[in-house]
Amino acid sequence: MQPLIQQVRKRALGQQLRTPVSNADLAEAEHRLGFPLPDLFRELYTEIGDGGFGPPSGFFPLLNPVPEIRLANGSVPGVEAVVELYQLFKKGDPEDPSWSWPDRLLPILDWGCAIRSCVDCSTRSLQVVRDEPDVRRFTESPSLEEWLRNWVNGQDLWMLRA
Repeated sequence: MQPLIQQVRKRALGQQLRTPVSNADLAEAEHRLGFPLPDLFRELYTEIGDGGFGPPSGFFPLLNPVPEIRLANGSVPGVEAVVELYQLFKKGDPEDPSWSWPDRLLPILDWGCAIRSCVDCSTRSLQVVRDEPDVRRFTESPSLEEWLRNWVNGQDLWMLRA
């Protein structure tokens, strides 16, 4: 396990981590995505957990969404999954044929109001891109590694602009 993974795991103490993904789930995710996941991305999900770590409420699960839990006094919202969102976004928008989702841009977490941080798996450095629907898309960090280090060191990633 690389030092960054250990640092992320330590920083994630107290967050609601899910059981790490299995090799079978990784293979299924890669099959459904149509491309291999980068090593760092794989390590996060196999060494730390199937989402739940990171800002603000943690990474999405990789393959299986978490359903909403209804309680007598309210509900706990569900959590979408990386593969599910990527496949949905790649279908495009029937109301706007000019809109398209970039290849290999994986949504990893939600900041609220459908604003998502995404990892660009088409780049060697795994750029982190913020997607603000109907507004813009911009680079938050030149690499996932740097973005995670900033989070580990307590930087407010909401304020990041590369």
